[in-house]
Amino acid sequence: MEERLKMIYDSFADLEEDMQAAFSSKDKELIKSHFFRSHRLVFKIMDHIERKIQTREYSVLGDYFHCMNVLKKKIGSWYEDLAQLYEEENQEEWAEREWFSGITESTDSIERFIQYAHATLKVHNLYVSKDIKVNLERISAANVIDITSSLKRVRLVINSAVSEHGAVEQANYILAWVDELQKAISNREDLTLALDKVPEEVSLEKAIGELEQLIGLDEVKRKIKDITNWVSFNKLRQEQGFKTEKISLHMVFSGNPGTGKTTVARLVANILKAVGVLSKGHLVEVGRSDLVAEYVGQTAIKTMNKIKEAKGGVLFIDEAYSLVRGSASSDFGIEAIDTLVKSMEDDRNNMVVILAGYPNEMKTFIDSNPGLQSRFKNHIEFPDYSLDELMEITNLLLHQRDYKMTPTASAIFRRMVGKTTLRYPETHGNGRLVRNMIEDAIMAKASFVMEQKAMNLPGGDLDLLDETIMSIVEKNRPLAGKSLAGINGMNRL
Repeated sequence: MEERLKMIYDSFADLEEDMQAAFSSKDKELIKSHFFRSHRLVFKIMDHIERKIQTREYSVLGDYFHCMNVLKKKIGSWYEDLAQLYEEENQEEWAEREWFSGITESTDSIERFIQYAHATLKVHNLYVSKDIKVNLERISAANVIDITSSLKRVRLVINSAVSEHGAVEQANYILAWVDELQKAISNREDLTLALDKVPEEVSLEKAIGELEQLIGLDEVKRKIKDITNWVSFNKLRQEQGFKTEKISLHMVFSGNPGTGKTTVARLVANILKAVGVLSKGHLVEVGRSDLVAEYVGQTAIKTMNKIKEAKGGVLFIDEAYSLVRGSASSDFGIEAIDTLVKSMEDDRNNMVVILAGYPNEMKTFIDSNPGLQSRFKNHIEFPDYSLDELMEITNLLLHQRDYKMTPTASAIFRRMVGKTTLRYPETHGNGRLVRNMIEDAIMAKASFVMEQKAMNLPGGDLDLLDETIMSIVEKNRPLAGKSLAGINGMNRL
C-alpha cells in the first residue's frame, strides 16, 4: 500500500475516534464539523484517483477506490446515527434531511432507503403502520400539497432502492400504502380542490390593505404595522451587513368574543408570509380539545400533530388559559404547554404562535407561566366595538349577503344591539352578535315570505329587511318584553 494511502487511513482512524466522541456527547455542531473533515478526505482520495489515472498508475487504483468506498459507507452510517439523534429529539425535518444525506453517500443498504421513507412520512405525522383512514385525518387543505410532494419522493426513493437491491416485502408494502393513500386523497373533494388551486401570492401592500379595511381596531392595526415594520427593518439591516436582533413574533391577543381576533390572526399570517418570515402563511386554529388528550403520554403527540400542521404559518390557540384549567386535567395541559414552548424555540423561524382569550384570564395565564412570559413579547388588546362600529359591521355583512334594510328597520336593529350590549357588556359577542341577529332577520324574512306566498299575498322584495321583519326579530329576541328600567345609558339609545 502506498504511503500516501496509509496516511489517509490514519486520518480516517482519527476521524472515527473523534466522531464517536462527538456522538457520545450528542454535540451536533461538533458532529457537523467532523462531517466536513470526512468530505475533505473523500475529495482528497478523488484527487489522488484522478492523478493516478493521468499518470497511468492503474495498478494502485483499486486500493484508492476501495478506500473511498469504505469511507463513504462509514459516512453514510454516521448520517444514519445523526438522523436517529434528531428523531430522539422529535426534530423530524432534520432527521429526514440526514437520512437523505446517508442515501446520497452510500446506497449499500436498502434499510437506509426504507428508513428515509419512514422519516419523510413522519414529518407529516403519517405512518405506514396505521390505517389509511387515521392518516387521512391528518391531511388538510393546508398541508396536502406538501404531503403529495413527500409521497412522490417516497415512491421515487423506494423504487430506486428496489431497482438496486431487488424487491423486498417492506419496500413493496410502502409502495402499496402510498398508492392507497394517494387514492384516498383523490376521493376527498376538499383536498383535490386544494391541489388544483393555484396558490395566490399575497403582496405586503394587499395584506396591509385588508387589515386597514377592518372596521375599528385602530390600535390593533398600529401594533401589527409596527411589528411588520420591525421585521422589514431587520431584513434591511441584514442585507447591508449590520447586526440584527432575534425577532420574537409570537403574540397574545386579549379581548372579548367577536372582537376580530381570529380575523386579524389570519391577516397576520398573510402579512408575515409577504415579508418572508413564514413559508406558507396559513392559519391553524385550535382549542384545548385539539391539544390535550385523555391519557398519559398522548398529549405531547396530539400537540405535536397540530404544531406540524401549523409549520410555515400561524398556530392560533383560542382560550389558551383553558389548557391549565381544572385540577383533574391540569397535568395534561401543562404537558401541552411544555411541548408548545419547546417547538416555539425549535421552529421560531417558520411558525408563529398566537394565544387568544378574555383579557383578565389571559393576563393571569401568561403571568403564571414564566416560560410563556419570556416568549410572548407582543401583547395586543382588542377593544369592544362601539355601537356605531357594530352598525358599520352590520351594513357590511348585509352588503356581502346582498340584503339591505330600510331606515326604520335599521333604527330597530340599532336599538336591539344597544340594549344587548348594555345588558351584557362583557359577553354580548360584538361582531358575532350582529352576525347572529342578521341571520335571525334573514330566517324571519324567509318564513314571512313563504307564509305570504302560501296565502297568495305579496312578500315584498326578497333583498329587503324592513320594519315588519325587524319587529318580528325584536319580539323574538331574549330581551323582548323585559323591563329595561335601571339599565344605565338606555336614555341615550
